[in-house]
Amino acid sequence: MSGSSNDPAALRRRQTIVGCVVAISGGMSTRWLPDAPVLVLSLIATAAIVLMFATPAALVCVVLAGSVLAATVVRLPELRVEEIVEGLVYGLLTALVLAAPLTTRRAVSQRREFHRRGWELAAIESRRRASQTREILQRERMNLAAEMHDGLGHSLTLIAVRLGQLSLTPTLPDTDRAEVSGIRTIAADAADQLGLAVRLLRQSEDPAAGWSAPSIDEAVIGARQAEMHVETHIAADLTDRLSDEALNTVARVVQEGLTNASKHAPGQPVTVRVEVEGDTVTAIVCNPRDEEASSAHPLDGGFGLHGLRHRAAMLGGALTVHQMPTQFALTLTLPAHARPSADSAASDGDIVAAEDDAATLRSRATRAAIAVPSAILGALVFIAVAYFVLANTLSVMTTAQFADISVGDTQETVERSLPALEMLDPPRDEFPPRPDETCHYYEAEISFFERVDVHVVCFASDQVSRIGTVPAP
Repeated sequence: MSGSSNDPAALRRRQTIVGCVVAISGGMSTRWLPDAPVLVLSLIATAAIVLMFATPAALVCVVLAGSVLAATVVRLPELRVEEIVEGLVYGLLTALVLAAPLTTRRAVSQRREFHRRGWELAAIESRRRASQTREILQRERMNLAAEMHDGLGHSLTLIAVRLGQLSLTPTLPDTDRAEVSGIRTIAADAADQLGLAVRLLRQSEDPAAGWSAPSIDEAVIGARQAEMHVETHIAADLTDRLSDEALNTVARVVQEGLTNASKHAPGQPVTVRVEVEGDTVTAIVCNPRDEEASSAHPLDGGFGLHGLRHRAAMLGGALTVHQMPTQFALTLTLPAHARPSADSAASDGDIVAAEDDAATLRSRATRAAIAVPSAILGALVFIAVAYFVLANTLSVMTTAQFADISVGDTQETVERSLPALEMLDPPRDEFPPRPDETCHYYEAEISFFERVDVHVVCFASDQVSRIGTVPAP
């Protein structure tokens, strides 16, 4: 199938096979390391480069195991412990050279991949949570719309109808009739606004889409028509100097401040001040109050003030309520070009969690890049120490054993009684083998760091040709 080339499992298998072939070639080349070290090291370095760039998805353990086995197996025809241990050491060294670039490349690629996957997961989870939130909000909006329509809407309609009937009463004075008609108009407008709110809550994705933006002038004019004394100090060109969201919030604060003053400080003058300094707009609505009214004045628990606080926080500002024995004031500070930011705490938490998961996976890849070479080095050290101990322990030929060997004995018979290993660093210069001889060197007793007497047995023509002892220095 055409998609097989994009199958990660198939890609890994192919790259693992290629990596094994390259690693095995590098491991087998160590057979000639003593004779041509430059050539062999060049081949191993080339293999490392090929593995790093051509097989980044290969299984590291399989590739490294191939190099170790190849370096060991290539010496098996010798069937000597020394050759096998040497092959194992050379194989581990080759694996170390190959592992460093391969695991580094793997760590880098996995770091990028895990980072990408982590953010994809975060985006998916964020969209899921956003969808759930929208569904919950839609249900709440439907419930709220029903309550508003059935309760408040019915009450406002009844008020408007009753006021309309009252305005038709023949005995009502003309001045009172005009006042009642004005109040009926306000109630009817409120009912219309409520109907619009219900429709928007039920049908619109953006409940605020159908609302006209409030105006500071309209709020002030409405208060003055209600016979409130309002003094204003409003900066010029607010429409040009403020964003729509900031201007809307300032108007709502002025509207709320005037409403509070009309309810809790009737007959008191109200001062409205809106100033813009630099990139900050400040709106203050204050009014005096007497001691008797102070206990009845709302603190900061009204729904209107809570809503304004939330609106200001979304725009990066703050609403402060100042309450003094003789004065009440609302102060709004806001960035002049504020834009709303959605409350995305849950989504942010999901993204942070996904990023933490990606960071954990990346750290695992980084630890693997350190652990694999470290494990190989540890294995080399362990093998070296173990072989040193074994070689010094299993290369001992006592003086009595050496005395049983005589020149002329057959090689087959004598080799059965020889120690399993030869000593490390034998004194070949002091007792060199002849051209037709093969000599073996064994210590007279166990010695790890100081040389003792060394017994030498040489073979030629399948029999013992010479024996001798190299005394301790």
